[in-house]
Amino acid sequence: SVLLSSYKKFELLIVDDGSTDKSLEILDSFAKQDNRLKIFTNGKNLGAAASRNAALAKAKGEIILFLDNDTEVTVDWIGGFLRVFDEQPDAGAAQSLLLDFNRRNLIQMAGGVLSPQTGWLLPFYQWEEYRKIKNKLTPFPIIGVSAALAVKKEVIVKIGGFDEKEGIHTEDLDFCWRIWIAGFKIYLAPTSIVLHRTKSLEEREKMNATLDKVYFSLAKNSMRSMIKNYELVNLLKYLPASFVINFGRGLLYLASKKSAAALRGTIKGVVWNLLNFFDTFTRRKQVQASRKFSDEQIFTEAMSRNSFVDQYRKYFTRGNGKNY
Repeated sequence: SVLLSSYKKFELLIVDDGSTDKSLEILDSFAKQDNRLKIFTNGKNLGAAASRNAALAKAKGEIILFLDNDTEVTVDWIGGFLRVFDEQPDAGAAQSLLLDFNRRNLIQMAGGVLSPQTGWLLPFYQWEEYRKIKNKLTPFPIIGVSAALAVKKEVIVKIGGFDEKEGIHTEDLDFCWRIWIAGFKIYLAPTSIVLHRTKSLEEREKMNATLDKVYFSLAKNSMRSMIKNYELVNLLKYLPASFVINFGRGLLYLASKKSAAALRGTIKGVVWNLLNFFDTFTRRKQVQASRKFSDEQIFTEAMSRNSFVDQYRKYFTRGNGKNY
């Protein structure tokens, strides 16, 4: 679908992160037909953040488009990005409007805001019908996800790419948070339409992303991002809340699912942060040195002002159509 895009002037860099199926064979067949496609292989599975950074080192374009492998793009998806960059001079990045791969009239995610207590994403317009609201959608400030994200290369150079120690699951939220800190805004690109598969935790477990691994990443990344990215006063305010919420989730999951996976993952995440504290603190100094926007400005445009109790009721409880 990328090779069929109406905008033609691009290079397509694909990183194979240790696949064991016929992916490389299929990619080679496409590369023989289109010289814009370049394939790179990792010697072993390195994860999303490291793979994107590896491609960044090879990329020549002024705008970098990140695209996950479980997506299908529409023909004008690149044009939708370019219009946002033309219309919004303060944009450092933009995210496509993500529709559900299987239920194609439903919005999966239109970006979102961060929960200040956890660094998790609270999505906009999730599961609303696209046809009913598409005429109301305009570019507005968001926190984006890397499933379909366009970023100016100058921004990436300034913030230093993805944090490879965060690896997977919320490494893109950390990336977007640091874009805001560096003084660049992220916008929804409402006419850049990309279809993205929704994967439940159960499906991820079948892909070797065990529940222990998922919850470990969520807890580890939440705490590392907060330590790196918050100004000191907000770090002292919200890091304890992150501990309480992550452990509370672990206990709730144990009680409701009879599984200790979330609790084990949280404990491992805390231990990891203790062992990697000096590395995180070094990265914190780099992030704070790049700061142009204060926490207060980021709170105004890219973070939720609601209490965590209200966030939980709206986004994480069953029966509201938004649990994920």
